Amino acid sequence: MILDKKLHKTLLTVILFCGMTVMCHAQERISNLFRVMPDSLLPVLSENNRLDMIDFMASGMKAEVSNRLGGRSEMTMLADDSLRVKVSDALTVTLWLITPLDSIEDGNEIICFIRTYGTDKSMLQSVTSFYTTQWNQLNQTPPLNDKDTQRIQALDMQTILNWERDILKKD
Repeated sequence: MILDKKLHKTLLTVILFCGMTVMCHAQERISNLFRVMPDSLLPVLSENNRLDMIDFMASGMKAEVSNRLGGRSEMTMLADDSLRVKVSDALTVTLWLITPLDSIEDGNEIICFIRTYGTDKSMLQSVTSFYTTQWNQLNQTPPLNDKDTQRIQALDMQTILNWERDILKKD
């Protein structure tokens, strides 16, 4: 009986550790992709800026840095498969690591790179690009599962809803 309890506790500990390792690996993966992102895709942030943001988030600190233009940029979210950076008052960048329905030449995962422009929440514009995990741009939108398609479309829908809400409230 005592042996069963010890075995049960040990097994539970191993399962929890494996789950935490998988979650940390996914977060480490999106962080690493952000770190090695070519400067040409986000020239306002240096690699050191990106590293600092990742370190600050991991430490539970505010992930704000001085960017190359003398302004402030802040990583506002770091999750298992995504991150978000408020580059400036007029630009927010979101990265999602997703698995397309069909395999691509460089692997099974792709990066969905979303740039959202605008200072007025009712007039935001999002531009979506897709890249391999080696940061080679895909020329067309890969086939995605319904969940990922809806996730991407939700950004555009949020822009429309914000616009309607703000316009309808005005006299």
